[in-house]
Amino acid sequence: MHGKWKSLFALGMAALIGCMMPAGTMLAAEDEAEIGLDAGSVSDNTVLGSGSDTLGDTGDAENGAETNTDTGNDQINTDAGNGQTNTDGSTESDKTDLNPAADVDEAGGVFALTPAAEQIPEADSAEAAQSAEVPVITFKWNGQDKTCELGGAVSYEYVNNTNQSLECSVTLGGQAVPFSFSQDKVADMTAEAKGSGQMDALAWTSVEKESGSDTLASIQFLNDGNYVVYVKVEADGQFFYKRSCGIVVDTQNPKVVRVEEGKSYAEGTAFEVQDANLKSVTINEQPAEPAADGTYKVTANGASCVIKAEDKAGNKVTCTVNVSGKDPAQDGNVISESGRYALQEGVRYQLAEGKWGIFGDRTVYAGGGDIYVKTAGDYLFMKE
Repeated sequence: MHGKWKSLFALGMAALIGCMMPAGTMLAAEDEAEIGLDAGSVSDNTVLGSGSDTLGDTGDAENGAETNTDTGNDQINTDAGNGQTNTDGSTESDKTDLNPAADVDEAGGVFALTPAAEQIPEADSAEAAQSAEVPVITFKWNGQDKTCELGGAVSYEYVNNTNQSLECSVTLGGQAVPFSFSQDKVADMTAEAKGSGQMDALAWTSVEKESGSDTLASIQFLNDGNYVVYVKVEADGQFFYKRSCGIVVDTQNPKVVRVEEGKSYAEGTAFEVQDANLKSVTINEQPAEPAADGTYKVTANGASCVIKAEDKAGNKVTCTVNVSGKDPAQDGNVISESGRYALQEGVRYQLAEGKWGIFGDRTVYAGGGDIYVKTAGDYLFMKE
C-alpha cells in the first residue's frame, strides 16, 4: 500500500503541474511583462521562454523610447517618441525612424536598440572658408587719429610750415607691412573725397618696411596747398584703401592791400585783407566784419589805425597807418559837418548850407558853394 500511495501521489502532482503550465504561459502573454534595459547593457529582469512572446523596453526617462518585439507575429515596432516603423514596410508617421534591429547576446538576452547614425550636413564652403585678415591703416596728425573711409565730406587741418608731417602706419597681423600712398592736391575744398572708383587714377608712391617700427611713413608736404592722402595695401590678392583728413599747408601771411604801413590815409578809407584761409580781422583791437564788397574801412584811434589779420594756419600780419581827416568822397565830396577832412589838390568840394571857418584861416566861407585847395592835406572845418 505504501508503494502504491507514493505512485498515486506522484501521478497526481504531475497532472496538477501539467494543468498549471498553460495558464502560467497565458498569464505571461496577457500581462505583457516588460523588460527594463539601460542603453548598452542587459537588464537583470530579462524574461526568456521557449515558444513565448518576448517584450523588450529600451525607453529612457527623457525621450520615452520604447521597443516591442513580438516573435509570435513577426512584427517589430520601434517607438522613439518621434514615429513608428513596422516590418511590413508601413510608416505610421513622418517622424524620425530608428534602426529596428536589436542585438541579442549568446544567452538570448536583448540589448538596447541602436539609433540610426545622425546625418550631419557638410558645412557650407563659403561659411567654412576663413576671411582674409584686413590690414590696419592708421593716419595720425598731431598725435590724433585722422583715419577716414574713402569718399565723404573732408574736414581740414591747417599747418603754417612744411616741417610738420602726417604719420601713417600699416600693420597686418600686428606686423608692419609695405604700402603705397598718394598725395592728392585739392582745388575745391567743398568737394567730397575720392571714392574707390577713382583710386586707379592716382599716382602712388611705394613705402617699404622700416626695421623695428610700425610707423612706415612720415609724409611731408613740400608746397602750399590743400591735400588728402590716400593709402593702398595689398593682402591676399585684395586691395584695401583708407584716406586721411584734409591737410592745408599755408605758409603765407594775410595781405592788407589798398593801404600801406606808415602812410597817412583819411578816416573811412577802404582796404582789403587777402587770404584764402582768413580767420579774423581786427581794427584797433576790435573785431571787424567786411562790407558786402569784402572791404574794411580805416578807423581813427587818435591819429592812427592798427589793422591785424590772422589765418586758420596761424599766420599773422599787422599794419599801422596814420589817419588824417575824413575823406569827403565818402559823402559825394560834400562837407556837411564839423571835423577834419583830407582834401586832395585840384578836387572840387562843396560846403553844406551855413557859415564855415577853417582852422588857421580867418576867412569866413558861405555854405552852398564850391571850394578847392592848392595843397593836399588835412583841413579842420568848423561850422558856425
